[in-house]
Amino acid sequence: MNDFSLHEANASNMNFTRKIPIGISQCAMGDPVRFNGGHKHSKVCTQLLSQCFEYVPLCPEVAIGMGVPRKPIHLLVDKASAPVDAVRVVGVEDAGVDVTAPLREYADSVVPELAGVRGYIFMQNSPSCGLRGVRRYLSNGHGIDSEGIGVFARRLQQRFPHLPMEEVGRLNNSELRENFLTRVFAYDAWFRYVEGEAEEKPVQEDQKPPSKISQVIQFYTAYKYLLLAHHQEKTRALGRFLADSKALPIDELAFEVRGRIMEILSLPASRKDRTNALMHSAGHLSEFLDKREKAELKDLIEEYRLGHKPLSAVLTLLRHYLPRSPHSFIHNQVLLAAEPAELGLCDFH
Repeated sequence: MNDFSLHEANASNMNFTRKIPIGISQCAMGDPVRFNGGHKHSKVCTQLLSQCFEYVPLCPEVAIGMGVPRKPIHLLVDKASAPVDAVRVVGVEDAGVDVTAPLREYADSVVPELAGVRGYIFMQNSPSCGLRGVRRYLSNGHGIDSEGIGVFARRLQQRFPHLPMEEVGRLNNSELRENFLTRVFAYDAWFRYVEGEAEEKPVQEDQKPPSKISQVIQFYTAYKYLLLAHHQEKTRALGRFLADSKALPIDELAFEVRGRIMEILSLPASRKDRTNALMHSAGHLSEFLDKREKAELKDLIEEYRLGHKPLSAVLTLLRHYLPRSPHSFIHNQVLLAAEPAELGLCDFH
């Protein structure tokens, strides 16, 4: 891999010339695989996000032979204080029907198939696929809380701990959709540019291929201002970790850095932190701007901070001035790349 480039990192995402593989609950695609023979078709997934996603649809309940239609199942616990993994997936009408082990085994069996996906969209409220807030029940049939996670989804969380995951219903919210897209783009970029899945470029005879540690550092550097927009302290802590942990085995270091990056990006980007990151970006360009241009950029960032101007307005002006700087650091900042909203992936009617 050559130097990390903002334009290279985002070209396929911006132009959708290469779709990103994403796992998805099959019922969200409109397939009639639910327990009642119906589906939960998501137009956001199939009509909007399909512009940049290539889906790998799975229905674990059908895959383990439960059939369509089928008797409903739910999460069963022995007591209200049971931890998230101390659940069984049993029949609502007949608790003797226990599909806990088959669902977990199926999840394990599809790990090779899902190794190439860069995100997963699960169906909410499902005892197999629900990602959060699934109802749990006691043996007497009383629902006790909504603290459960679908057994299939939970198993994939454990097998792919950094994989961006979201629920179908939550993607109807434009802010949650944008956050999911940001994470997917970053996760995909990591594998293409750190793990070596990008198209190889020819290396001149007098050049050495970059080391993996240099690739990790380049990736963090390119994402630094975007990460600052999501959480300043966690981003600075990650920078300190990178500086102090270079003696770690490289695969261990890379795993930790990737996990922290995905954790930071999962946090909502606040207007305050975004403003800080935009001001840092403007600071790198200030020496190349005249007095009027500096004032214009400063005022626009302040208007964004106050909620009077959209983020895209500031990014557009920063990109306008970007060619004036000869410094690769600011050119490579992913913060200045097209955001999901600008790609038309956040507003859906």
